[in-house]
Amino acid sequence: MKVKGETRFVVFQGKQRHMTEKVAEITGIYKGYTRSFGFVVTPDGEDDVYVAEENRHTAMSNDKVIVKITSSVGKRKEGTIVTILERANETLVGTYDRQAHFGFVTPDDPRLHEDVYIPLDKALNARTGARVAVKITAWPQEYQKAEGEITEVLGYTGDKDLDVKVIMARHGLPFSFPDEVAEAADALDKTVSLEAGLADYRDRQLITIDSEDAKDLDDAVDVVRLSNGHYRLGVYIADVSRYVKSGSVIDEEAYKRGTSVYLVDRVIPMLPEVLSNGICSLNAGEDRYSMACVMEIDETGLVVSRHIGPAVIRVKRRCNYKEIRKALEDGIIPDDLQPFMPMIEDLRDLSKILKDMRLRRGAVDFEFPEFKIILDEEGTPLRMEERQRSVAERIVEEAMLIANETVSTYLEGTGNPTVFRIHEIPDKERIEMMKTVLSVFNLPVPSAENPTPEEFQLLLEKAAGTEAEQVVQTIALRAMQQARYATVNAGHFGLASESYTHFTSPIRRYPDLLVHRLLRKYAVHPVVKAEEKAADALFLANAADHASVRERVAVEAERDTADLKKAQYMKPFIGESYESHITGITGFGLFVSLDDGIEGLVHISYLRDDEYIFDEGTYTLVGCRSGRRYRLGDAMTVTLASVDTERCEIDFVPGRIDSLEDLQTLLAGRKAKKSGKKTEKKSGKKDRKKGQKKEKIPSSQSQKSRKKGSKLSSVKGNSKKNGKGKGKGKKKHRR
Repeated sequence: MKVKGETRFVVFQGKQRHMTEKVAEITGIYKGYTRSFGFVVTPDGEDDVYVAEENRHTAMSNDKVIVKITSSVGKRKEGTIVTILERANETLVGTYDRQAHFGFVTPDDPRLHEDVYIPLDKALNARTGARVAVKITAWPQEYQKAEGEITEVLGYTGDKDLDVKVIMARHGLPFSFPDEVAEAADALDKTVSLEAGLADYRDRQLITIDSEDAKDLDDAVDVVRLSNGHYRLGVYIADVSRYVKSGSVIDEEAYKRGTSVYLVDRVIPMLPEVLSNGICSLNAGEDRYSMACVMEIDETGLVVSRHIGPAVIRVKRRCNYKEIRKALEDGIIPDDLQPFMPMIEDLRDLSKILKDMRLRRGAVDFEFPEFKIILDEEGTPLRMEERQRSVAERIVEEAMLIANETVSTYLEGTGNPTVFRIHEIPDKERIEMMKTVLSVFNLPVPSAENPTPEEFQLLLEKAAGTEAEQVVQTIALRAMQQARYATVNAGHFGLASESYTHFTSPIRRYPDLLVHRLLRKYAVHPVVKAEEKAADALFLANAADHASVRERVAVEAERDTADLKKAQYMKPFIGESYESHITGITGFGLFVSLDDGIEGLVHISYLRDDEYIFDEGTYTLVGCRSGRRYRLGDAMTVTLASVDTERCEIDFVPGRIDSLEDLQTLLAGRKAKKSGKKTEKKSGKKDRKKGQKKEKIPSSQSQKSRKKGSKLSSVKGNSKKNGKGKGKGKKKHRR
């Protein structure tokens, strides 16, 4: 497909367009919605173009394309795809169908309309019905299907962990380490000895504080009260950079992964377990290499001096969050913990000083409930358990935060290239939207022109204990930008920190490993030549961007596996009624959250007492006749109507339904109504043009697609407190 005639580029309202003498062409991303149509969307969402199936040609969902406009009435445009600029689906997951001399894979994603042809010698001996991961080797042509090869046979129906493996494959997560990486890790020298240039901290009263099931213990702490009233806080981090050398096969694999991924039932580590759970894990009673950050901190939380460098350490005792909480709050102290209690009490006191210091400078302190899904050995969800963030977690979190900040300040001060963890100022548009959503409350909303973290914290404090608290917490969080890695310091808005990095978890985060290498390098070569500095800056910038991308992949995969197990957990309770609160509002319904963290959709078609429309001016769902409004935070009794474990979708109906028969009657009525609408849509091309993209999104999409609409009005499933843990079943520090 080529464009005939002379083509030129022009800039129009910030968008890149191609113009010929007679027709307009727009560059955008093709999004498939059903087997009969899709849309080409632009980044700003203003120029969505309807594309009928016969005009899709070989474009697949998420491909970057050029679409030629064939008709335009007002803002409604229809077109045909003329050029595919970039292919998006290099890999996919689907179901294999073996034929006599070849096979096909039908993609799981219903938006990918193309079956993929698989030669038998590229099928890994898969049988019909196998769920497989596929790599595309040849893109589809007008009269020829895409061709691919099976890279992984994920399993067959009935396999106990097939569902999680499918999610791993969809996100491109690895199932194992390459043989050469595992062999290189096994071959590493595991002996630890004191060498020149290493501090010896083995006599210090170091402890680790982690969850009971943690295996990758990458930080230890100690504190001493000094004669001047100050505290000497030591944060000792596993020295992964001593073992993982730049450019090695282990390093290349770690860079590729970017982060460990904590799925609902397993950990996908960044490093081989011989490192993460072995020689790099700060196990009690064993000598370990460490990168230490030892700080003198005054009574106000100010770091007045610091020493950062490599050391040899020996942890004296492994502690867990539960026993530290019981010791400090309930006075239940095991005999072997008693000698450490004076130091642990000092850690508690210092953590309060550090938190007060952060709050004084304006740090934003969110307090969200967080839930853990408890599984049995077969991966079946048993219950939802709320995680209590206690004094033990706060002790560790405050120590890690001040160490990260201290290391960042030091590295920035060298004038050499480094990696920051930045959290940029919220966009003006997001603040304006937040003002709209919170307009019904008499609360101080941050300024849109120059928002400060102090303003956000004041808003949270004023809302605390009121009916607006839950709404304010979720809306304020959604108004903020995502934290990311960068080589240009933009500060950390949420922490109200001028300089911040990630130093404390090199076992599971690649940027932390980079920071350790920079500390080691600048200690020996504080002045870096201009050419080397430029090369370092370029590499670090690319590495920071890559790590940010990998972090987002990890978060999405973690959320998808949690949604899967939540759906499986709720499946037996269809027909049960629950109390909930509205956490999201869109044009197609209400998202609600139960007290145990389960979330689902009340589709607009189930609101039968009126015809409701979404009012963007107030972010409410409004009844056309009654004027009734559904607002964020409103309490709502709901009944579980259906659960789709394949799509990880949970649907509720409003109110309390007395019997399953009544529920089935309600669902059947909606199904008949939808069937009637589909018949109407087939009446002709003219009717298709009338629909806007949002009106055409079917309610049975994936949970991710169902979240479309306002970023502020639809807030679901991302309210984790930025805790600090590192292992399976622990909070993960993503600040």
